[in-house]
Amino acid sequence: MCGIAGILHFGDCPDADFRVRRMAEAIKHRGPDGDGFWADRDVTLGFRRLAIVDLDGGAQPMANEDGTVWVVYNGEIYNHVELRRELEACGHRFRTDHSDTEILVHGWEEWRERLPERLNGMFAFAIWDQRDRTLVLARDRLGIKPLYLATTDNGAVVFGSEVRALHASGLVTVEANSAGVLEYFSLMNLWRGRTPFRGVTMLAPGSWETIAPERRRRSKFWDFQFTRERPPRRGLWNLPFLQRRDDPAKEADIFREVILGAMRRQVAADVPVMAYLSGGIDSSSLTAAAHALDSNVRAYSCIFDLTGVGDDRQLDEREYSRAVAAALDIERVEFEVPQDALTRTLDATIRALEYPRMGMAYVNYLIAGRVATDAKVVLSGMGGDEMTGGYVGRYALVPRDAAIADPFAVYRGILNFPIPANELATAFAPDFLRGAGGFDPEAAVRDMIATAPSRDPWDVLMYVDATTYLHGLLVLEDKLSMAHSLETRVPLLDNEVIDHLLRVPWAWLSDGETGKILFREAVRPWLPEAIYRKPKMGFGPPDASWYRGRLRGWIEIQCAALAQRGVLQPAYIRRKLDEHFAGAANHVGLIWCLLSFESWCRQAGVYGGVLAATPADF
Repeated sequence: MCGIAGILHFGDCPDADFRVRRMAEAIKHRGPDGDGFWADRDVTLGFRRLAIVDLDGGAQPMANEDGTVWVVYNGEIYNHVELRRELEACGHRFRTDHSDTEILVHGWEEWRERLPERLNGMFAFAIWDQRDRTLVLARDRLGIKPLYLATTDNGAVVFGSEVRALHASGLVTVEANSAGVLEYFSLMNLWRGRTPFRGVTMLAPGSWETIAPERRRRSKFWDFQFTRERPPRRGLWNLPFLQRRDDPAKEADIFREVILGAMRRQVAADVPVMAYLSGGIDSSSLTAAAHALDSNVRAYSCIFDLTGVGDDRQLDEREYSRAVAAALDIERVEFEVPQDALTRTLDATIRALEYPRMGMAYVNYLIAGRVATDAKVVLSGMGGDEMTGGYVGRYALVPRDAAIADPFAVYRGILNFPIPANELATAFAPDFLRGAGGFDPEAAVRDMIATAPSRDPWDVLMYVDATTYLHGLLVLEDKLSMAHSLETRVPLLDNEVIDHLLRVPWAWLSDGETGKILFREAVRPWLPEAIYRKPKMGFGPPDASWYRGRLRGWIEIQCAALAQRGVLQPAYIRRKLDEHFAGAANHVGLIWCLLSFESWCRQAGVYGGVLAATPADF
């Protein structure tokens, strides 16, 4: 796990070495264990290392035998042992003992553009092939690891693991992209590689790009392929609502072995590996499996100060995480988030994220910081809901047996729109809307629906969730953990787990009333019965109550500054705050967006930069 940076300039940037060193220094938090640089007349590569695999031999940039192919890479290749054997059988000679990085240079020699599809892992890499002066950029299937790009006026390509690296090059200016801001407030997310920084994009998940002097080509190496089998009409599972195949217990056993295979791959490291334990079925199952494979695994749980908290006290899952830890007899660290934590950590969280993102992310920032005091690697259950049929409430709203006349009408009630389309004109300042270039959030949603590689309504739901919501969570998790030099691994997004689930009939995933059916049966032997039967709760702080209580005055001050920026209309901000504080509505998601955006403006120096204001100002 590391940070990468580079400039491809084809001889048109004489001080590229100096600039790339600045880029690498800007992302030092991603790799405090060392750095490395390499350059020729066309390209300069930079690297920061967080040493996890092959501690002595994994330094980068790394080359092939004759020094004609070079790589900088961020991530983990979980099938590197098998790929090494295959490449050695083809005659490739390895210099390192067991570095997964070296797989990439030899794999490029052997398989060229077929390399990314051979990799089971999370990765973002840049390969430079001197033989044909080609730069190859690639990102893993689901976008677990980020990779940002910008093209300068003279055609140089600047790339790195974080936006701050691109800005540190001095070739990419810090400017806001109003269309990206509008997208964030519309969707609480940014899709299709867009960012709120002008000229900066993300390489799409599951894609690669090759750049040579006379050509530039981008292509997908992986996308969702739904090949679900149809279960027979007769017979029942041991659960009455679940259709079975020949042997339901065997199906659960098979999937349990698939999960265990992923766990064996992803607990492998030359440093200790820990686990998040929220008390939900995903994190509980992974913690149980990890502890069975390595008794040194320790669990980390986040709880919240519930003093004066109302209905949203249910978000605290301490009783469940404690029950799992007791059943497993595993060492567990419990971290309590105080009600005023947001006031102290918002700026640090947005600084880590680089720009506003979804969810009340400051809690993730805090728990990652606690784990990082003890370890370099942590396991997360992220991705379980999206891929195993966990969002049962969504599926209940969508009929399975007939085509949806207007899919967007369904999604309007499912996706999180902090500012819905019918409020855009009253929410935003007219000048800002004109400058945003007509971004249409509804068109963005329709576009995602239209590109789904299946017409099955629930397949479409899964596809949109995984390519929008899940991708946003993955970017968030990467930034917030790597801010503390901590690597997060997500075993439920292992290639073999995903491939298996895309073949599973929907009757084994959800029936519209119960979700994660096959997953629950597969992990049932590992869990207390209360966890097996526990409904989905979701992880997050009770911010709806906290905003109305201890944080109210602080929120007023932040939003007073925001009201002066010429982006949102002050009357709209005032109305939404008053509705929330009075308990007439729950605007917790919108308020998070307002607070995050104000912090970003202040830190990035956009839309007025640092402003001082009091609640009386609006």
